[in-house]
Amino acid sequence: MPVFISYRHEERLDAFILNERLLLEGITAQLVEFASDGQTHDDLYASACQQISDATHWIGLLPAEADLDWWTAWLLAAAVMANRRVSFYRKGGGELPAHLGKWPVMRERVHIDLFVRAYHDERTFERAMVLPNGSGTCADRHNADFFHADLKAKIRRGF
Repeated sequence: MPVFISYRHEERLDAFILNERLLLEGITAQLVEFASDGQTHDDLYASACQQISDATHWIGLLPAEADLDWWTAWLLAAAVMANRRVSFYRKGGGELPAHLGKWPVMRERVHIDLFVRAYHDERTFERAMVLPNGSGTCADRHNADFFHADLKAKIRRGF
């Protein structure tokens, strides 16, 4: 169950911290920086499609101006259509755009621990998604929804 982590250069340190924490727990992660330096939008689009299809979970690191970041919205749509488990990481406070409100948002390092617990719970309770998945199933959609609700609740409660 690999995790795809997307970030922009400004969130690089947080992305590396997140990746190291997942690796310590034996969770395979792929870090991808989204920047158009030397790449066309078509190249970025193709890369993003491949990363989403190869992962079971997507963690998007949100920039300070999340409402202006069109890559986040695009990746979110791709992840949801593929029934991937979605969560965001954004350090500090501040309001998020309304369209991101359905998914869990990690803001502190302790929230990463809660993600790890939710990730391992999927395996333990056999809700895990297995790749390759083809078109997906209704169970995948329900399990993804359960993951989102469960992680949001854990973050809200703090455990």
